[in-house]
Amino acid sequence: MRIRRFLYLTTGLFLFAGGTAGAQEPGKAGLTMGFPGSIGILWHATDKVAIRPDFTFARSTLDAQASSSTWSFGTNISALLYIRKYENVRTYFSPRFSYSRTSSTLSVSSPTQLVFADQTTTTSATGGAGLFGAQYSPAARFSVFGEAGLSFSHRATGPLLNNTSTKVKGNGWGTTAGVGVVFYF
Repeated sequence: MRIRRFLYLTTGLFLFAGGTAGAQEPGKAGLTMGFPGSIGILWHATDKVAIRPDFTFARSTLDAQASSSTWSFGTNISALLYIRKYENVRTYFSPRFSYSRTSSTLSVSSPTQLVFADQTTTTSATGGAGLFGAQYSPAARFSVFGEAGLSFSHRATGPLLNNTSTKVKGNGWGTTAGVGVVFYF
C-alpha cells in the first residue's frame, strides 16, 4: 500500500513538472531534497557555477533499564562547477565542505533503584569531498541529480566519562554518493 502511494505521488510530481515546462524560464533557485536525507537550496550564481547548502537532522530515543537520547545535526555546502551540457543533462564537479554534531545522553538505573549520573558524549566532525555529478532537467522547473566521489572527515568525540577530559580523535576517508531532486521556484 505504501509503495503504491509513493508511485502515485512520484508520477504526479513528474506530470506536474512536465506540464509546466512549456512557457516558463528555468529557475535561478530551487528547493533540493536528497538521499541520504538532506534538504537544501540550489542557487545558480552564474550559468557555470551553483551553490548548494543543505542540512540534515535526527533525534532518537530508547527507553529500557538504560535510556538514551540522541540529537544530531549536519550541514554541507557544495559549489557545483558545471563542466558540460548535453541537451537536458549537465555534468559538474563539486567540492563540498561538511560539518556535523551528535550529542548522546545515557541514563542508567539499577534494579535496586540506584541512579547513576547521566553520561553525555558529543561527537563533532568536519570534512570535505570531491564529487562528480550529473543533473537531468526533464522540465524547466524540475531536475534530478546523482553524484559520487571521495570524502574525508576528522572526528572528535568526548568526554567518554563525565568529569574527565578524555577525547577520542580520528580521521576517515572513503567513497560517497547521493541522489536528489530540485524543484525550482
